[in-house]
Order: sequence, then C-alpha cells, then structure tokens
Amino acid sequence: MAKRDEFRGTAFHRRDVLKGAAAAGGALLLPNSLRAQGAPRRGGTLRLAMPYNPGSVDPMTGRNLTDFDVLYAVFDALIDFEPRTLDLKPGLAKSWKFTDPKTLVLELVEGVNFHDGTPFNAEAVKLNIERYKNDPRSNVKADVATVESVAVTGKSQVTFKLNRPNAGLPNILTNRVGLIVSPKSLQEAAGGNVDRKPIGTGPFKFVSWQDNDSFVLVRNENYWKPGLPYLDGINIKIINELNTAVRAVVAGEADLAINLQPAQKAVADRAPNVVATASPSLVLFGAFLNYGRPPLNDVRIRQALNYAINRDEINKISAVGLGQVSSAILPREHWACDPATQNFYPFDPDKAKKLLADAGHPNGLEIEAYGWADQLAMQRQEVIISQLAKVGIRIKLTALAPQQAVQAFMIEKKGAMFISPSSAFPDPSQLYEALFGKTALRNASGIELPGFRELLDATMEAPDQAARKAAFVKLQRFVAEQAMQMVQYISPAVSVANPKVQNHQDSLIAVPKFTEVWLRA
Repeated sequence: MAKRDEFRGTAFHRRDVLKGAAAAGGALLLPNSLRAQGAPRRGGTLRLAMPYNPGSVDPMTGRNLTDFDVLYAVFDALIDFEPRTLDLKPGLAKSWKFTDPKTLVLELVEGVNFHDGTPFNAEAVKLNIERYKNDPRSNVKADVATVESVAVTGKSQVTFKLNRPNAGLPNILTNRVGLIVSPKSLQEAAGGNVDRKPIGTGPFKFVSWQDNDSFVLVRNENYWKPGLPYLDGINIKIINELNTAVRAVVAGEADLAINLQPAQKAVADRAPNVVATASPSLVLFGAFLNYGRPPLNDVRIRQALNYAINRDEINKISAVGLGQVSSAILPREHWACDPATQNFYPFDPDKAKKLLADAGHPNGLEIEAYGWADQLAMQRQEVIISQLAKVGIRIKLTALAPQQAVQAFMIEKKGAMFISPSSAFPDPSQLYEALFGKTALRNASGIELPGFRELLDATMEAPDQAARKAAFVKLQRFVAEQAMQMVQYISPAVSVANPKVQNHQDSLIAVPKFTEVWLRA
C-alpha cells in the first residue's frame, strides 16, 4: 500500500494517488514476465514501437502525452517519481522544501553535465523556468502560473517565489516544466528553437528524428546515476496503426509497443509469444469544449452533450470494457476524486432533448468538431456522433492526425469541440489548470468560467491532503455542473512486449521511463 501524502512542517513528501491496485475496470497488475528477473544485464538496443509522431521534443513546445516517450529518455526532471504511485523522489533536485506557503527551495545535485558537456547548475534551472513562463512559444505557461520568480540563492540552490500558494508545485516539477534543457543549446539554436534537437542530462542522448518514421537514441555514457542506463540505446519506430504495432512485436520486428489502447490488449492476448499489459492510468477519453463562444457558451447545451452519450456503450465498443466509465476527470480510486461526480451525467436522452429545447434549439443544432483520423478513433467518434444525433445534436467532424487536430482546435481556435484523449498530470491541481485555466493550451476558449479560479486556488492553498481533498470536492462539483468536459471513460495504459524486455512498466500518467529497462539475453 502506498503511503499517504503528508505535510510535515512545510514540505509535501509522498503521494498516494490510487487507493487500490486498479484505476480502471478489473485488476490491472504487472505480469511477472515483465518484472525484472535476475540481475540486470547491460547492453542491447531496445526496438520500440510508438504510434504518434511528436510535434516537438522540446518540453516547452510539445503538446501530446506521447512526447514523453522521448522527453523522459533525453531529459531529467528536477523531481522524479515512482511510476506506479507517483510518490516523489529526488531527481536533479536532491531535496526540496516549502519554507513558507509561497516559497519553495530546491537543493540541486552537483557534478552533472548536459549531453553537450556543459554543467547543469542553478543558473540553468533559472533560465529554463523563466523560459517556460515567458517565452511566446511556450505551451506550458499554465503549469508555472503560480511562479512569480525563481532566483539562484546558492551555488546549487534555487528558490521559487510564488504569487499564491501551490502545494502541488513539487509534483508539477516532475513534468514538462521540471525538464531542464541545456542553456548552450538554446543559445546556439536560431531563435532558441530546439524543437528537433533536444539536449538534456538524461540517460539517453538524441541522435536523429525522421518525421513519422523513427527516432534514434544512444546511451549517455557519462550519465550521473552510476551504472545506468542498462540499454545501449533505443531505436523508436513510429507506427501510426496500433494493430500494426502489435503485429511488429508478435513478428519479432519490435521488442515493445507502447501507448496502445485496450483493443490492442485483446489482439495481443491471442499471441502466445508476447506479454500484454493493461496498467492503471489517469488518462481520460473525452471531448474538449470551447465554451467561450456559441453554441457551447450555453451551459445547457454542454449539459445536453453529457446526458446524450451512453458511456457504457462507448467503453464496451472502444475500450473492450476495460475503461472506467466516468463523468469525472479523475478515476474513483484517486485520492482527490469525489466519487459522487463519477455518474454525474447518467445516460438520459430525454433530459438532453429538454435542455436543448430550453436553450432555444427544440429541433437540435449542428456543432463543428475535430477528432483523430486513425481507425480506432474513428470508431469511437462514430459511436459518439450516432448517440448525439439521436437527441438532435449533429456533429460536423473533421478528422485529422493528432498534431494537426491539436493545431486546428487549440492553436487556431477552430471548431467548438475536439474529441480526444487528454494527457495525465502528476498533480490534480495541475490537471484542472491544464484543462480549464485561462492560459492553458487545452482551453481553446481562452477564458475562465466565473468561480473556477477561486476553487482551484483553494486546492493549492490547503495545508494537507485532507484539506486538499475537501477543496477538490467543491471544484469537481463546479466542473461537473458547468459541464466543462465531456468525459467518457478513464483508460488503462496498454503495452505489448517480448518477454525478454525486463523492468518495463507504464506509469500512472501512462508514459514509461527506460532508465532501468534491460533486455534478457
């Protein structure tokens, strides 16, 4: 059983994210064949299949959860975490503490170098945090919205001054804004653009990237953690069709396929020579709603959308029943979740029709939407479109590759809805900020609904986990009542591996780390 998050004096230490072993339907446990067997073996190149081409491998400008497949290999974070619990542990910061609710002090490890040979130090941390906060190209400003300033306060010490308390900041520093990019690489790149040339301090060094085809990473021979990594390198093949990725592992052309969906577990389970896992995750499948302009600026229409979908049917068809049906953005086992929000919107077509009529659309209406173009996404979207049509909501769907869909809806502000899974985040306050904050990439409206900010701030100001939970109950009720998302289910993280792959495990945020993965001879 994971330990609870505690507030001792001024610092949060450990986080019990899930109370049970499973975040989705059934017991989703790591098979023995994927746990490390015997002493780790050094050597070998992992052949990895992943489905989506990143838009960027700069932590600041990337947009998708699957970017982390490369990011966590190339970059170290200021604070690390245990993958199965998200418990915090030292990273590039060997320790951290809140000296008061608005001051966080990090003590940094010494003797670490970036891949380009330049030293990691407090100045590098300051430069990166200021870049994440202020750069016009930054997609992570919401993550550091509470950071007023960061200062070098010692040879290996940085101090964050906050504009309001944020108890979740140490967790946030395990994510994009905690990944430290080489200052030299930023200075030498035209306009500071390192979208395609990541240089960090991580266990693997970037070699090459062929769009929609491959990545090559090699071992960082000077990695600061003794004896790691075990692998000589990682050769990543980008395979957009998920069943094709599974077949590559079955055929022995790849060692591991990640970022899959529940349907692929069913496919892989029929093959005798691979191991398929469905692990607990915080990844939600839903729809982003632009509530800043008609028609979704009317809460009644957003509520109608939520009552009109049959989540059980969507889960059965799209996730082979392995997802956790939900109206909430957190699984019921999460410490911050109010279970009362899980079934806030039961399937009720008649109620949906009445809400539409009350909103002035007795004959229904049309909504312009974006979605993904792959086969599984199209299947899920067709089910949703069919369900909504039965209450008079006609969806005009434009299906694109994930990066193009993100660009259209989130950057160019096209359409009113984006049917898409959402990234998981290590801290629930960060998740709500990333989905609904005014400057958040995923909030295409660019506005905050009245009352949201005060409720979110309360979750960050609370002095202990019990108080945070009470604050989250109020925030979740607000988000549900305002129908700010159209959640369908929380999905497990699915991967398929050759049994020789050892010590691989998906984290609760549904991305693996490869530092301690090794290959059995």
